[in-house]
Amino acid sequence: MDLVAAVNGKSGLFGLIGCPVEHTKSPFIHNTLFKEMNINAVYIPLHVNQGELDKAVSGLKALNFTGFNVTVPYKKEIIKYLDDISNDALLMGAVNTVKNMDGRLKGYNTDAEGFSRDFKEGFDTTFKGKKVMLLGAGGTARALAIKLAAEGVHNLTIVNRTLQNAQNIVELVRNNFGNIVTGMVPEASEFSEEFKSSEVIINTTPAGMSTYEASTPFDIQFDFQKSQYVYDVIYTPQKTRFLQQAETNGCRIRNGFGMLINQGISAFEIWTGKAVSKVYAVELLNLINNLEEL
Repeated sequence: MDLVAAVNGKSGLFGLIGCPVEHTKSPFIHNTLFKEMNINAVYIPLHVNQGELDKAVSGLKALNFTGFNVTVPYKKEIIKYLDDISNDALLMGAVNTVKNMDGRLKGYNTDAEGFSRDFKEGFDTTFKGKKVMLLGAGGTARALAIKLAAEGVHNLTIVNRTLQNAQNIVELVRNNFGNIVTGMVPEASEFSEEFKSSEVIINTTPAGMSTYEASTPFDIQFDFQKSQYVYDVIYTPQKTRFLQQAETNGCRIRNGFGMLINQGISAFEIWTGKAVSKVYAVELLNLINNLEEL
């Protein structure tokens, strides 16, 4: 995108706030979408030091930003500075997308929507009626658990080393969607059978990424079944040891890069009211994958 030619005094302002933001791919995603959809707007990353989130939000309102994304470590903290929040984001306890509606800020969570879109498009199947195991019990796991329950999973098992963290999500899901979920630790006697009988396995732990590259979730050698769909929200490296093990055992695998692209597309649709076709979403994913610098 040629920003010199495209940006002017009428350009809509969008951005990303977080700490750090130096390696984000979001500007490429959104500025490419603006160009493709012929929208006069620009998206920029904004580093916000910890302790200065309130000033940043006030500044974005004063500058009349149409919308902005929120990344670590502010997805929970941002909520107290918003005027409204979507029901999904409220249940998930985190916001990653904010829309400015005539001076009122409304928060959304598109992370789980991005995951759902990518899973269904990549594997050509849905979650409805399936037995799913979710590894980890952090913020991402909470968001995905709510999404999975809302999309009709038959049974959901949340596995985490600290059982109480898993149980917190279990209670949230049960209170809103019924008794379709259980929590357990990986050392539980029933873990092996639950794992093997699960049709979908999703890793939300950091095991396998960058400095944890040599590890797998809970340091386990998993007993994968070739009929399973295995998803890892990590996208760097492209194949974690977890995904390598799954692929070796004949599973269909997918990393979280498409989740990143699709959560951005979902945010774009919230801000602009314009739908992005599945075909173009795939083209955008391939385009970013082919950039040498990324």
